Amino acid sequence: MQIHRRGAVSGAAVLGLVLAACTDADVGPVASHTDAVASRGAAVKMPRELWVTSQGGNAIHIRKFQNLSPIDRIDMPWASPANGASGAGPHIVTFHTPDFAYVGGMTDGKVYVIDANTRQIAQSFQLAPTLVHQVKVSPDGATALVSIISTRTLTKMFVDEANRSWSVGPSLDIGAATGKPPICTVFRADSRRAFISLNPSGIAVVDVPTMTYLSEIPTDGFVACGMIKRDADHVVIASSGGGGHIYTLEMTTETMTDLGILGAASWHSFAMTRDGTRGFGSSPLSDEVIVVDLTTSPVSNVGSIRFDQVPGLGNNQPDAFGGGEAIYGNVLTVGLRAAGSVAIVNAHNLELRSIVNLEPPAPFNPMTCGPVAAPTGPGGCAVHGVSARPR
Repeated sequence: MQIHRRGAVSGAAVLGLVLAACTDADVGPVASHTDAVASRGAAVKMPRELWVTSQGGNAIHIRKFQNLSPIDRIDMPWASPANGASGAGPHIVTFHTPDFAYVGGMTDGKVYVIDANTRQIAQSFQLAPTLVHQVKVSPDGATALVSIISTRTLTKMFVDEANRSWSVGPSLDIGAATGKPPICTVFRADSRRAFISLNPSGIAVVDVPTMTYLSEIPTDGFVACGMIKRDADHVVIASSGGGGHIYTLEMTTETMTDLGILGAASWHSFAMTRDGTRGFGSSPLSDEVIVVDLTTSPVSNVGSIRFDQVPGLGNNQPDAFGGGEAIYGNVLTVGLRAAGSVAIVNAHNLELRSIVNLEPPAPFNPMTCGPVAAPTGPGGCAVHGVSARPR
């Protein structure tokens, strides 16, 4: 891993460090001050577990949040259609409480609700032939919205975790309204409005109680899942335009403010510290994580962290950072989708603290992370979703 600096990065060490791929024996501790940093401002408990999806391996790896040492592994179901075996293709894990994980099946088109304590599937629903991308539960815990790329629909689910009850509700044809498929969702604090990123651009505004499309907010390029809440009703958003175009979304007035562009070689995911001062954008095709100063106007690209554990440009491909939440303390988790590895970077001093290889590389569609030939072709990102299980 190498640190490339553009100007000064406050509190960051200049490392210039190149590391080889690591095994489970090579993990190291996260800095001891992370818990103190996490407790500053909002009282947020540091998670104990990191859930990492592998579409290529059809599994969810559960690792210790602070050092990536192994805890458990969930092997997802396999099916045997006439034209060959296919798995669930788990893509993104989201949590509302620590008790249940919500997973979209990119290969089999199912939604999985997993009991996070027993590691067993509590319930599953067949919603599409393939490409169920994200499941997101509302702040009040009563509703989930499922983004389905293949059918270009947004499906509502009714959620009652206390009684272990889930059911499928009405769907909204986002494709008919916008001509685009839905990707990821963020909710307003009252759970009555949802903002759904679209491919290749834009954010759809949806009335959740009635499942009615209201409007589309334009964006400069693809947002994907780069929508991180700064507080209950404000979201920091990063799209692919200009190598990372940063906005804030005021959800009560449904207005966007342009914060500037960054100039990365490519763009996919976004994460930020809970105080909203530093952002991180993944540039998969250049094997970099872009470091963003969110306090300047416009925002500033102040350097990058380059991953080169697997030699050759584009052989690592940092992609997903988490389940749509701000990072915990100084722990930035990075999925390397092409290498099949996951890393922990200290978000304060930008040191690489741990990296492990979980799966061998697998072919994938770089736009969706797979499958290569929907619904049953080989592939799917070796590693994609990296989500902290909250406490």
